[in-house]
Amino acid sequence: MPKRRPAGPGHRSGPTVAHRPPQPTGPRLRPGLPRTAGPVGPRRLLGRIGLLPAVVATVLATGCAVADVERASAPTPTPVARTLRTPDTLLGLPRSGTPLPAGLPRFRLNELTREATPATSTVEAVYGRGRRSPETIVVSAVSGTVPDPQAMLDRLLKPYRIPKPRSVEFGRYGGEARCGRGRTADEGHLTACAWADPEVAGVVVFLTATKQPDRKEDFLTIRDELEQTTG
Repeated sequence: MPKRRPAGPGHRSGPTVAHRPPQPTGPRLRPGLPRTAGPVGPRRLLGRIGLLPAVVATVLATGCAVADVERASAPTPTPVARTLRTPDTLLGLPRSGTPLPAGLPRFRLNELTREATPATSTVEAVYGRGRRSPETIVVSAVSGTVPDPQAMLDRLLKPYRIPKPRSVEFGRYGGEARCGRGRTADEGHLTACAWADPEVAGVVVFLTATKQPDRKEDFLTIRDELEQTTG
């Protein structure tokens, strides 16, 4: 029987530990992922660096959008206080006492007054050169308190049976305006332009025997003639 060697400083009496092979020093890979061909090259590094300007641009653009929203949310200026006047002429036509053509639909002044209670001023007039005038202009307007300008526009244009009134430029006093074309009972031509804002509402009607050109600029001129600021 061989002799048992005593445990010394260089010998351990515990169980023998199996020798482990040396571990690789490269990057560890997750199971299931393909092994890379080597370390990250210059192209991949440059690609990652190239993402930085795009990220910065996105952040700056987002900041600009927020600033735009803040500027757009500024309160709307209060409309200027105005009153209405009846000028002696409109577009070179004098104020006339000639009755309107029979059967012409109208939104009458007393209806306008009820829509803007309490009314502070009104206008209702006809402009032309008598029955032989090539053109007649009819205006009706009221100043006061207009609680629902959108609904007011619908009511102002309804009597003229305009199939498709369109929004047009409303002028320096704001609000909303619409114009459209129609026909009279005697087969004449008409263009009706109505406008409304929280303080003033009215309608201008152009009457001719022949087809009319665009009247948007004429409408704006007349509105400026009818409305005056107060104070």
